Order: sequence, then C-alpha cells, then structure tokens
Amino acid sequence: AGEGGMRGMLGNKGMKLVNALGPSAAAMLRTYASIRDGVENAALSVARVGWKLRNGWNRDDNNIDLISDGGSNKKKAKVNLSRALKTLVHVHGIQLLLSGTYNADPHPGNVLILPDGRLGLLDYGMVGRLSAEDRTTVAETILALSDNDKAATARLYRDNGYKATTRNGAEPDDAVLHRFASFHLDRIDLSPLTLDDGTTVDMIEVLRSTRERVVPGFVEEGRRLGGLLMGVNAQAGRPISLAKEWRPIATRALRDSNQ
Repeated sequence: AGEGGMRGMLGNKGMKLVNALGPSAAAMLRTYASIRDGVENAALSVARVGWKLRNGWNRDDNNIDLISDGGSNKKKAKVNLSRALKTLVHVHGIQLLLSGTYNADPHPGNVLILPDGRLGLLDYGMVGRLSAEDRTTVAETILALSDNDKAATARLYRDNGYKATTRNGAEPDDAVLHRFASFHLDRIDLSPLTLDDGTTVDMIEVLRSTRERVVPGFVEEGRRLGGLLMGVNAQAGRPISLAKEWRPIATRALRDSNQ
C-alpha cells in the first residue's frame, strides 16, 4: 500500500517532492499514505464477511446501511458509524494504556461491524506489549498533547530516549518535538509550525531537515497503533484528536499506576 497510497494521495508532483525529502519525512508521509490506502472501505472492510456499504453512502450520515451480499439471502442493517469508530478507538486505548497487551495490527480488514452495530475484532496474530513504565510515559504524553502543552510533551520525549537532529546537528526545539508527538499520538497536522523563537516554518521543510536518531519502543508502538486509528477515522470522514479521545483512559492509567 505504501507507494501506491502515496501516489494516490499526493499525485505525481507530490511524489517528486517526497522523493526529494529526507528519509524521516518520506517515511512519515509514506506511513500516512499507507493508512489512508488501507481504509478505502469506510465500513472497515465488513465486506470480508459478506457485508458492504450501500452504493452512494453519504459521509455526513451517521446511520449507514450495511447490505449483505451473501448470495440470495439479502439482508439490511443500520449502524451508527461514529459510535462504531469511537468504540474502536476506545477499546484500543484500553488495550494499550491499561492492559499493555494490544492488537498491533488493527487495520480495517481485522475489524468487522456486525449487523447489530457491535464490533468484531479479528486476528491477534501480531500483538504488541508495553511495560508498565512505557504505559505511564504514553499516558503522560497523551495528557500533555490533550493540553497542548508543548514543553511537557517535548520533555517527555527527550527524557525517555527519543532523539532527533536538524540538518546542522542541533536538537529540535519543543515545538518540533510536540508536532512529531502529535503525528504519533494525536492527529496529522501539516500546517505551518511556529518555532520556539517565533519563526514560522513550513512543516514539510521541518520534516525534510530533521532526522530521527533514536526511537524508543513506546514511540514506535504508539505511533503505529495511533496512526492506524487516526487513518481509519479520517478516511470515514470523522477525523479525531486521539489524545482527547484517550484522555480519560490515560488519566485512569496514571491513577492506577500510583496505587
């Protein structure tokens, strides 16, 4: 899905730009494209078990029809798509932050919407695990992102081993690290970035000129799961702030860790 998704999202001119970017920028955009490419069916691949969205589905309509295509036994069912997506995000937040054992590959083909609106979660062949310490770090990062606290977000990344450098070898400032963390655990935001010194820069140029040097496990695991969930919601026309959705779970995780 990588390059095909990139081309579909950016077009040929966009691909030329990506090819000119450094590996960090290209990898991040490629990840985003693969997420979008993998969720073409906003019904979360329910066609896998004979259900599909009716033709002409309106993205503004929460109550969507699922139509069985299982031979002559035609059936219809209505489900609330927003509720289903929120449930998907909530369940994986509990797995990641409270359990520490979670489905590390919740792509749309592994999620079913059942006729009564419940979700069926499939294929736990790729399971991730986070230590109690890493769960605490992710929970604290979620709260910092939810509060838009750039200094706290950057401090958490630095203190827990994330390292990156700019083209001249300098360490990125708080605003850059906060934006990177947002990509990982909150939302995709390619808008211009205001640096700590007040300078406004193009985000693509920031990506192009910054290299990740050390990526700790909590970032690698969190951004894969977070990216997939953000992508599913975006493709369904319901973009979210993952940090705000997970804030209550992160608060509980921190409270439990202190008991």
